[in-house]
Amino acid sequence: MASELGMPLDNYQEILGLSRKKLFDARSKRPRPHLDDKIIVSWNGLAISSFARASKILKAEPEDTKSYFPVAGTNPQEYIEVAKKALNFIKENLYNPQSRRLQHSFRNGPSKAPGFLDDYAFLISGLLDVYEHGGEISWLSWAVELQETQDEVFLDKTGGGYFNTTGEDESVLLRVKEDHDGAEPSGNSVSAVNLVRLASMFTGTRSDRYRQNAEHLLAVFEKRLKEAPVAVPLMCCAADMLAIPSKKQVVLVGKKSLSEMEHMLVSVHASYDPNKIVIHIDPSDEEEMGFWKEKNPNVAAMAKSNFVADKVVALVCRDFACKAPVMDSKSLEALLSSGKT
Repeated sequence: MASELGMPLDNYQEILGLSRKKLFDARSKRPRPHLDDKIIVSWNGLAISSFARASKILKAEPEDTKSYFPVAGTNPQEYIEVAKKALNFIKENLYNPQSRRLQHSFRNGPSKAPGFLDDYAFLISGLLDVYEHGGEISWLSWAVELQETQDEVFLDKTGGGYFNTTGEDESVLLRVKEDHDGAEPSGNSVSAVNLVRLASMFTGTRSDRYRQNAEHLLAVFEKRLKEAPVAVPLMCCAADMLAIPSKKQVVLVGKKSLSEMEHMLVSVHASYDPNKIVIHIDPSDEEEMGFWKEKNPNVAAMAKSNFVADKVVALVCRDFACKAPVMDSKSLEALLSSGKT
């Protein structure tokens, strides 16, 4: 249209932005539609993932990127805080730390319905994204805890894959295993991705167990994957992730308070790579070091040997065999985009 009208593209985009603003202002004067104000754990899990990813991906945009219709709430710096706020609400209102179980939803108080598979799977995915995009180790620890509960309550230990319900309600006559990735992904597809990601972060029997559960899950839906892959696109992604023989790990070592840590995280997430996991660790943080010593001693050892005061050291590894460390975000971005990692 800009070409047809003989005007610069920027001018055309600016006119479109002004037009949208006029439309938005006019619509704002109309009565708002009814708000569905129930809070569902699974839907929040999807939103948490999106906010966590956007907090770093949008920061990688060129500085001269123009917004032709600026609205409130478009600062990516705030997005990770929005994600954490949602997680805190769920943990405080819809999670029982004694039973380690979730409730499904909240409206004027928690619902009586227990969490379904989607609630656990989508929330675990959100927790992994918040951690990988700069969140505290406590979120990763909670993801591990919820995965243990999910395996205990929903996993078909003989046939493989996850049931949608707990099986504890006698009025539910049939326990099914959903696979269709429609408007929402299926709990089994998200779980398969979660398991591959967790297996790539840890070592030993824990990592083996995650990988085996992912393999068994995909075996359950093998016919569906082969005959109707268009119906299970996310499960196809999980199968591809599982097929990669060695995963790429990016380990960032340094204090989280340093501004360079944020720059490093932005560089790590500037390019899309589903077969990459991100670990950030502060060797002076006893909680973090204790977590990794238990779950993956390789990470704890790397952190200890590569710690430099007032610097952030980045290591790009495959199965925790690492290339020479780099100490600035541009070098890290170049290393990740070179195709040699």
